[in-house]
Amino acid sequence: MADAVVSTIVQQVSTLISETAFVVVSLLWNVEGEVEKLSNSFSSIKALLEDADEKQISNKAVKLWFDRLKEESLDMEDALDEWKTVLLHEDALDEWKTVLPHRPTAGAEEASLQRKVSLFLHRFSFNRVRRYYRIARNIMEINGRLDEIAKEKDRYVHLLLTDRATSGRPVGSTNPRETASFIDESGMVGRDEVKKEIISHLLCGSSTEEEGSSIQTISIVGIGGIGKTALAQLVYNHEDVKQHFTRIWTCVSDTFTVKEIAKAMIAELESTKKAEVEPNVPLNALLTRIESSIRGKKYLLILDDVWTNDKEDFGGLNVILKSGAPGSRILVTTRDHAVARGMESSHIIPLKELSEELCWSILKKKALRRRDKETCEDFEAVGRQIAGKCKGLPLVAKTLGGLLQVKDAKKQWLEVLNSELWGMEIVHKEVFVPLLLSYYDLPSPIKECLAYCAVFAKDKRIYTCHLIAHWRAQGFLGLDDGDDASLELKGVEYFKCLMARSFFQDDCRPYLFYSDRHGPYHFKCKMHDLVHDFLLFLTKGEFMTEIVKIGDKSLKLNSEGDKTCRHLTLMADSGLHFPESISDAEKLRTVVSDAVTSEKALCNLFNQASRLRLLELDMQKYEGSTIPEDLANLLHLRYLNLAHCYNLKRLPKALCRLYNLQFLDLYSCFEVKQLPTEIENLVNLKLLRTTACLNLTCYPKEVGRLTRLTQLIGLIVRVDCDDPNEFSIGDLKNLELLVVLSMKIVGNRINRSESRKVNLQKLEEVKILKAGTIAEAGDAILESLNMSYVPRWSFEEDYYMHGPFSSSRNECFCYGFF
Repeated sequence: MADAVVSTIVQQVSTLISETAFVVVSLLWNVEGEVEKLSNSFSSIKALLEDADEKQISNKAVKLWFDRLKEESLDMEDALDEWKTVLLHEDALDEWKTVLPHRPTAGAEEASLQRKVSLFLHRFSFNRVRRYYRIARNIMEINGRLDEIAKEKDRYVHLLLTDRATSGRPVGSTNPRETASFIDESGMVGRDEVKKEIISHLLCGSSTEEEGSSIQTISIVGIGGIGKTALAQLVYNHEDVKQHFTRIWTCVSDTFTVKEIAKAMIAELESTKKAEVEPNVPLNALLTRIESSIRGKKYLLILDDVWTNDKEDFGGLNVILKSGAPGSRILVTTRDHAVARGMESSHIIPLKELSEELCWSILKKKALRRRDKETCEDFEAVGRQIAGKCKGLPLVAKTLGGLLQVKDAKKQWLEVLNSELWGMEIVHKEVFVPLLLSYYDLPSPIKECLAYCAVFAKDKRIYTCHLIAHWRAQGFLGLDDGDDASLELKGVEYFKCLMARSFFQDDCRPYLFYSDRHGPYHFKCKMHDLVHDFLLFLTKGEFMTEIVKIGDKSLKLNSEGDKTCRHLTLMADSGLHFPESISDAEKLRTVVSDAVTSEKALCNLFNQASRLRLLELDMQKYEGSTIPEDLANLLHLRYLNLAHCYNLKRLPKALCRLYNLQFLDLYSCFEVKQLPTEIENLVNLKLLRTTACLNLTCYPKEVGRLTRLTQLIGLIVRVDCDDPNEFSIGDLKNLELLVVLSMKIVGNRINRSESRKVNLQKLEEVKILKAGTIAEAGDAILESLNMSYVPRWSFEEDYYMHGPFSSSRNECFCYGFF
């Protein structure tokens, strides 16, 4: 994952050196030389990082080096981000003025030049230069530490290359997985129905297919450890299958070659050992032997554990497989839906988790073996609870059963029950291996996005647009250069990749995000508990999920080796509170919590965790009527969610000094009566949501200056334009990037001369609530608002029970998740 961080820093450096301020400060403190050294250091180690990412799992020395590199890289990213934020601070009040129309005058060009010079001199006043110096000094200090880490790389190059040379595969990975067709059927439970379904697909029509018909492929898809291979073995050894097909079993794995697959097939077809197939025989000769063996025969080919989603990767094997008799079949097992589609499967069988009862039946077979009846009865209640930790995965049930088999005391069983799976060594060795293989196979930026998902609590339903907003706030989708659609689509592609590989589970039907021309659909989904445990294992020390305990007034963030906790999730049982103080919080980037109650706790958080990029607080328990002005310390903040802050009456002025803020959610802040006019300073804001703010009666006109908004949810628009201080229909004209808009329109008529100024060509969805005495309805309102071109819209006449926009998360709108 460090290489993804490095790539982001390299992008930041490229942007940085073009800034005027950077050039001036470079002359004073040679920052340009430092940044060039930084770039060279990263270039020299970047090629090493992917191998190091994998090797760190099994080699403590590499892990220590890797963690140091990532820590310093993240510190550098924060330093560069602070530099950019200082510039944003200087420009915030001037940006809008540069786009306002003005009357040309004879001296306009000269006045513009004078203004630029004045701004330049203002920027480099003593206080500002001192601030630049502090940041520049920080960059130089971090660079010195990074330089030392980079110098150590040669030591690890030798170690990594040696590992790759001896294993012939990516370092840090486990040995190539190899499976066989044999299975103890007595250990299989809960798969009878799906086994019958697959056998039916194999045999149905197999005897009546004509010559030249394509070979049907059936794919079994599911998360690692769910029992795909075992199910394929059951099917392979079924008597009807044995009688109907010439059977061939091959394990493809993630590092296959067509030659190795061909040798394995010959060993099966000719009843010989794979090792006895001549090592130097050309591939063509091997394929010829296979073609001869299957010609005119009805075969079943098992391709177990397929990773490639391109059927063409099997090369000439695809051609000779057509030599079999009509009715031949291919059965694929894979953890990736994209592979199943790439193999042109006629049937895709998603394998579901087993019930808790079935997991118990697997677990007890091992755990209670050779124990007397009295002991079995005594241990059963605890054992059943442990079976609940398996979350439907037979591999976990077998692993925990084996662990309990050697534990004779009930106290030891209770220790297993109360332990986290990700902390058990046997789970690392037996259960996480399939997930590690899937993880290593991901591109580095997607690895980073997946690892971040450890921040979500177990069993949490996640809206994917919510997830993508988190990724954007953390910078995982690349630098924000203003191309919102591109970053959004990248996030969707990342999610689809993870969903296809079974890291996420679909929780309900999809709901539309943008129109078909944008392509993606968004889902409400969840992570399997095992995946969550795996991510906590993978990110140990960097992510921390805590349950607030009674009397906890302070929290100390634990560190693992050279890792610093950067992402914190705090949950509280009923009646418990957010800690008043968090030690070692200065490098936190994320805080997600439902436990905040006091202004003091928030004030301390804002002062202790100034590097936060994302703050998501469910504020139902918050007792204060305002948010502390110390909020202004969060210079790096991109994402702020203050939803359900029922007692909040006033937004702090500090909010409008968060110049990096991109996502602001004020959902159900019932008592908030107005938005500050200084909100125009939030020049990077992309989403603003004020749905169900019941006492909010109008928007300030300054919202019309937030020209980077793409989603505006809960807008209040005065369509008669009678009040010059309120946001009116004509103020929409500058919000040209809007894609999603929900608004309440107020007034007694629609001012058409103002509405004609609005031409939001990117608008894809609009939801309108009519208030006041406007005569028009439905399509007529859209036409009067100059929005008849919008492809999807909905219209309401009356208030919902919970305010102008229902809290029922209307599926028309992608941001119902907030």
